[in-house]
Amino acid sequence: MSRFRNSYIIRFIKDSKKSLLFLLVLFIGANTYADEQKPFVVALTGKYPPFSFYSSDGELAGFDVEVATSIAQQMDRELKIITTEWDGILAGLLAGKYDAIIGSMAITPERAQAVAFSKPYYVSGAQLFIHKDNKNKLKYISDFFNKKVGVGLGETYEHFLRNNYPRIEVVPYKSTVDIFQDMLNKRLDGFVTDRLVGSYQIKEGQMPFVPADSLIYKEQMAIPVSKDNQQLLAQINAALDTLITNGKMSEIHDKWFRINSGENSSASVATMETNVVVSKLARGFAITLFVAVASLFFGFILAVPLGIILNKTLFWSRPLRFFNDFIRGTPVLIQLFFVYFGAPQIGIIFTPIQAAIFTLTLNSSAYMAEVIRSGLMAVDSGQILAAQALGLTRFKAFRYIVWPQAFRVALPPLMNSVVALMKDTALIAVISVGEVLREAQSIISVTYNPMKYYFIVGVMFFVVTFPLMKLAGKIERNIKKRGFESA
Repeated sequence: MSRFRNSYIIRFIKDSKKSLLFLLVLFIGANTYADEQKPFVVALTGKYPPFSFYSSDGELAGFDVEVATSIAQQMDRELKIITTEWDGILAGLLAGKYDAIIGSMAITPERAQAVAFSKPYYVSGAQLFIHKDNKNKLKYISDFFNKKVGVGLGETYEHFLRNNYPRIEVVPYKSTVDIFQDMLNKRLDGFVTDRLVGSYQIKEGQMPFVPADSLIYKEQMAIPVSKDNQQLLAQINAALDTLITNGKMSEIHDKWFRINSGENSSASVATMETNVVVSKLARGFAITLFVAVASLFFGFILAVPLGIILNKTLFWSRPLRFFNDFIRGTPVLIQLFFVYFGAPQIGIIFTPIQAAIFTLTLNSSAYMAEVIRSGLMAVDSGQILAAQALGLTRFKAFRYIVWPQAFRVALPPLMNSVVALMKDTALIAVISVGEVLREAQSIISVTYNPMKYYFIVGVMFFVVTFPLMKLAGKIERNIKKRGFESA
């Protein structure tokens, strides 16, 4: 019996080892498979036709979008595209928000110090464009000394012109559409952009601009990744080699840039269906309202204790006073960049919407705390002494006597804080939040009609903020009638 038991135990141990080995292999294989199935996350602007833009049906399209799709297919990975602002796109890559940038980024020595570039996937160059009325007056780059030339913010053309042609007044813009508008308004004498981009956008927008002279210089466009992600870089280079060898890259290039025949792709970007426009603006405004409401809710919860402490001489008053002054004394835009791009460096990862809500919560709480503090100061301290003389605790005196009066006094300026925060949500587009202004800009990049869509967005904000301003005025009048004065 003992021998049978021992043999059973030995067999059980052997079978357990096999099972464990099988589970270990299965676990490793599953992890490897999971790693392989991680999506390939790519960033681009979505506002740079014909490289990336929203087509008439509201879908992302363009040369870079097709290149990214083809590379992902070669790598056998699902593609996920994040649209973000160009001036913060490298910061997002370095913060690990995405794997690569496929957005027609030129290779420069400065960028190469921070990121690792793939091999070039196309070559273009810097082209100077002018108004056709000036084609006989302004022909060469030297003709633009002491004149204004527009460039895209964060693009290599700004750096090149400032270093090589200091006598030219360089004016950076957020988008080509803004440059076009100032060219039409005669505020600019010319602009510099990519030859392919400029030619395409001028034709699609039916703008009266023409190239001046030949290329200023050539550029090689490549795909940057983090320097510590050499494995991904090798995969991208291998995918590019395959696409170049099998002719797919030439096919994509010919589709979007038929320069020799004077044609563009049949996929026109000059129009966008009305239902798509309405859907994009409605979705963007819903995100704007959600971020604003959430930030105000959490901001008010923080502002009440913060305002109370700031109204007292306590141990925490000084550090909180410094915090409050720092938040109110720095731009919201800097705070957004710090939270979204800086927090991952200390191990805190925010999604774009989380970063927006967190930042605007802190910002709104700082301003509302000052309003609450001033409301508390408006309540006569003698009322607190009277309440204590009647036997009320400090908490009950605050709850039933001080706070109702302070809140009535603080309510009108609090409503102003609500209106101000609503307008500040327009800044969250810089961290890839698809709020209403960013959606409007993506529409404008297709339709080349900025005045129309900026006006629509302005009306959307006004419809929400105007009733709030009227309500604040009504509350303030009622408070004054009852003998209170707002702080």
